[in-house]
Amino acid sequence: MKNEHCADNGSRVLRRITASLTAKIVLLIGMLITAGGGAFWYISLQNDQKNLIDNTLTFVTSFSEVLKKSVRNDMLLARREDIQRTIEAIGATKSIADVKIYDTQGIICYSAVRSDLGRHAGRGSRACIGCHGDPSFLAAMLSGDRPWDIHAAYDGSRVLRHIEPIYNDPDCSSAACHAHKKEQKVLGILATDFSLLPMDLKIHQQNIDSSVYFLLYLTASGITLYYVLWRFVLNPVKSLTDSMENVARGDLSERLAVTSQDEIGRLAVTFNAMTGELGDARKKMEQWAQSLEAEVKKKTEEILKTQGKLIEAEKLAALGRLTAEIAHEIRNPLTAVGGFGRRLQKISSSPKEREYVDIMVREVHRLELILRDVLTFSRDAKIRFKRTPVTDMTKECIMTFSAICDEHSIKVHTLFGTDRPAMIDREQVRHAVNNLIANAIDVMPGGGVLSVTTTAEKLHETPYVAIRVSDTGPGIPEDKLPYVFEPFYTTKEIGRGTGLGLSISRKIMEEHGGHIIAKNRNGNGLSVSLYFPYQSEEDLRREKCWEYMECGRDRGPEAKCPAHPYFGRVCWAVGGTYCGGKVQGTFAQKCDDCKGCSFYQKVLSQDM
Repeated sequence: MKNEHCADNGSRVLRRITASLTAKIVLLIGMLITAGGGAFWYISLQNDQKNLIDNTLTFVTSFSEVLKKSVRNDMLLARREDIQRTIEAIGATKSIADVKIYDTQGIICYSAVRSDLGRHAGRGSRACIGCHGDPSFLAAMLSGDRPWDIHAAYDGSRVLRHIEPIYNDPDCSSAACHAHKKEQKVLGILATDFSLLPMDLKIHQQNIDSSVYFLLYLTASGITLYYVLWRFVLNPVKSLTDSMENVARGDLSERLAVTSQDEIGRLAVTFNAMTGELGDARKKMEQWAQSLEAEVKKKTEEILKTQGKLIEAEKLAALGRLTAEIAHEIRNPLTAVGGFGRRLQKISSSPKEREYVDIMVREVHRLELILRDVLTFSRDAKIRFKRTPVTDMTKECIMTFSAICDEHSIKVHTLFGTDRPAMIDREQVRHAVNNLIANAIDVMPGGGVLSVTTTAEKLHETPYVAIRVSDTGPGIPEDKLPYVFEPFYTTKEIGRGTGLGLSISRKIMEEHGGHIIAKNRNGNGLSVSLYFPYQSEEDLRREKCWEYMECGRDRGPEAKCPAHPYFGRVCWAVGGTYCGGKVQGTFAQKCDDCKGCSFYQKVLSQDM
């Protein structure tokens, strides 16, 4: 199991190495550096060792020559004891392991160890085997090419033995001792053993130092190599890989920092250009998709809006028929009951009768108001636009309810911030404002503050004249606020309203091309604003009528006349289509300014 686990770990490491560019580069270059550095290290060590041995041999050769010359004079004078003392003194030197002088018979004549004197070295001894065992060594020794040998001492250390022949020079053969014949060429051998222990220790320490330096070199080279690769290759490649992964996930805003002008830098520039082009292409696609979605949404809203209007038109048509029946069946009898009630008020004698009659007259009046609201909501009123100061009309509405406000202890605060006129139907707008004020009074039965303001505002970059009516009542719950303009929706108690007041006001604002907005106040109460389109006299004079632009072309019910773009419906001639002597299509309410339009006059002259 242990072997299998080790094998699995090894295979995983191998897979990681083969799958990583970093590992491949570092491993390959590391092997090259190690091989090159190892070869250089080995050759350097061999050269250093050879130099040390050469220096040692030079020293040994010189030393042997000096030693031979030192005892030469004593030999000529046959001072054997002086020669022995010289040999012993030299043998006591730390670097000298032994010094011996052999005669031609292999007898030790002189030795640094006095006890070795007189001993005979056989042909198999280390001192004689070189000359008598290997003729080539003898030739090399006599020629001076290799007069040395390295062998192991008894303590295991290495010893270099230098062999220096002692020749029978003429001055030696003619000396007073004349111990040797003139024909004898070699008188003996000077064998000097030099200890190589200091040199071996130095070589060993040098090997350790070289190994340490080599390891430090490998470490420094590896760190430097990894940093250089990481800084200039691996990190940019990793950044490129991460950026490409982000792009693959859909982030086309990814950009690489261009830090160099080499291949990596050019690759980063190319990548940034590619992602930029991809981002632009995706933005175009998103814009196309959004445009398509917006167009589909717009058409869907138009269809839903048209469908809603058709449904509402059907409801209103049904309601109109119902109210017509109500008017026919109820209004006349109700009028008669109201008339008799008012006559009874005049002739009633007792307080109790008077109380009953007042209740009857009041309830009849309430029913007449409800019937009027229903008729107003179900019928299309004829709106006649005229430039009217909105503030003056608002003051008239406030005066209408001043007595009721005093009766209910309601304070009236007014702020008239504009005197701009708006193109409105005075009576219709008064009806809308009266509905707002009446609703505000109804929600403050115990008193409160009624605020009425007029201002000039801009809504969606379009100038408007606004009338705002606010109260300090309980307000409308936020979840119910979107339904306040729906027909028959009311928050009042049963019997206190029909729920048509705000619906009628919204209808009037739509006829005027304006807006009605209701929202709760920060403290308490409700604020309802009416926005009427405003166009100055200068704008009216500057804009041309459609007679000189696009009159007679197909127009839908939402068409706007450029001469009066903020009106509700455009003139009926423009809204329809003049074709074959007849006006076809959807007609819209005309305004008085269209009487000067030649196309309008032409339509009027046709048989419709």
